Amino acid sequence: MGARGSIGIGTRLSLVALGCAGCNALLGLEDGILVEDRCEPLSAVACYSGPPATEGVGACMIGLKRCNAAGDGYGPCEGEVTPAPERCGNAADDDCDGAVDEVDEIAAGRGGPAANGEVCACEPGTIEPCPYGGPPGTVGVGACSAGQRTCGADGRWGACAGEVTPRAEDCATPEDDDCSGGGDCGAVLPGGPPGGLLGGAGQERARALAAGGGGFAILGGEFQGSLDLGAGQVATGAEQDIFVARIEADGTVAWARRLIDEGQGSLQALAVDPEGEVAVTGELAGVMGAAGLTAAAPRGFVVKLDAAGAVRWGTMLPPGRPQDIAFSAAGEVVVASAVAEPGGSDVAVSRLNAAGVLLWTRAFGGEGTQEPTGVAVDGRGDVVLTGSFEAEVQFGEEAPRLSSAGMSDVFLAKLDERGDHIASLAFGDGRQQHGGDIEIGPGGEIALSGTFEGLLDLGSSTLFSDGVSAFVAELGVAREHRFSRAYRAERPPRLAIEADGGLVLAGDASGPTDLGGGPLDGASSDIVVARLDAEGRHVWSKRLGPGPLESGGSRSAAGVAAFVDRGHVLLAGTVEGSVDLDGAAARSTAADILLVRLAP
Repeated sequence: MGARGSIGIGTRLSLVALGCAGCNALLGLEDGILVEDRCEPLSAVACYSGPPATEGVGACMIGLKRCNAAGDGYGPCEGEVTPAPERCGNAADDDCDGAVDEVDEIAAGRGGPAANGEVCACEPGTIEPCPYGGPPGTVGVGACSAGQRTCGADGRWGACAGEVTPRAEDCATPEDDDCSGGGDCGAVLPGGPPGGLLGGAGQERARALAAGGGGFAILGGEFQGSLDLGAGQVATGAEQDIFVARIEADGTVAWARRLIDEGQGSLQALAVDPEGEVAVTGELAGVMGAAGLTAAAPRGFVVKLDAAGAVRWGTMLPPGRPQDIAFSAAGEVVVASAVAEPGGSDVAVSRLNAAGVLLWTRAFGGEGTQEPTGVAVDGRGDVVLTGSFEAEVQFGEEAPRLSSAGMSDVFLAKLDERGDHIASLAFGDGRQQHGGDIEIGPGGEIALSGTFEGLLDLGSSTLFSDGVSAFVAELGVAREHRFSRAYRAERPPRLAIEADGGLVLAGDASGPTDLGGGPLDGASSDIVVARLDAEGRHVWSKRLGPGPLESGGSRSAAGVAAFVDRGHVLLAGTVEGSVDLDGAAARSTAADILLVRLAP
């Protein structure tokens, strides 16, 4: 800490408590944050907590720690290996002292234990189970098992033979390769709602799902009459109410809140910030008492909830139908809306501060219909927007004018924190292309989805469809093409980016389709879900159709959250009729909410 090292914690707290002028400069703070703690949001640096002399020796290796989205500190050191007691017979330098399976010769000579607590010397010909080298709790689970070691003629244990420790799940085999205790890739895991469906006697529909830090997720949708998500029954007198619920990592529901007191509301999208607070957008035609909002006709709104589900504030938006919402690292809220105009619609983007005060609204249009479908905010606070346009669209006076190749094309635009144009692109040919979801990964990569007919040129790759297909694509930080994939479907999927740049998608399909792992047959409206690795290669895919020996009904995806590092993927949707959950049928009463955890 340099010259500031003489100022103790108690002194800092006392100075701050006094509110003295210039304290931040004295303490080396900017906006109350230590200058040395500031970092580039979402950047990563090397870290190592073991003794310096052991770094890179034997089994020891450095890890990485990532700067948080606010840029005010790093997370834990991940992936590092520090010295551990020497494990005899594994042919590894566990304690990182430069020697393998070493014996404390003095202790071994007198028959006592070695200095590290084990005896590496042994009786020649002895066979015994060797100490298990996998993570605690995985031995005997799935494919994992301990091995055996044999004492050699030199009185030292040989290598452990037959040991199986966790490895990456191989989706081509039925074994539990990662020893997580769950099923194979994409299998339904225990811990979700009983029967897989939630709801009540009336209509309940899931509309959006967003992942929060630490493995939880936020689910939102609409219901009539009453709703039971597992945290107690919620009843409403509204014609159509909106619900928001927090789903913990184990699939349990921590809390559920309703928003509408009179009239009706619809939920379009929601977002979660790093503190677990939630922003919800949709339309209101009625009364939302807790947020202090009233609208006689459908009007766009934003409501912010705290991490416990209590309403912090609510505000009505400028005219337009909200389509998507996102948080910035500073807690600001960005909403993309479609504004009706004679003969079509325009794109509108609104930015609100953390207290719900409107900072600005920008409108972009042209002849025909221009409509946003997804919005995200990167670590610098820039807005990334996707959607569809006819004829032409221009994202600011100084921006290039994008022209459609015919019918409608997909756009991708980037605006700075003031709403000014940074960059914009168009994708499509002379047929129909429509935008879908958009997500920004931890490294700044951009994933987007949509639908298309004909040719879709995404940079270094061209997709083709002789009918209507859905597409997913990932672009690098410089908007260069990383990978893209198409499959037969009429609606774009929802997306979730994994920490390593992999992608999980969940969408709908009404006929046979193939997401890269072979045909997924079906004749009804079903949910399809797939996982792709960081190079866009197929890992697994599955289709959730009607229950065994049943037909008809419909199933639609509302969202997906990827918690691969925690051993599951969370899928939300709506079921009318029945759904097949790995051989077990779950049946809805009218329209019910599907919430299932899938093996990654």
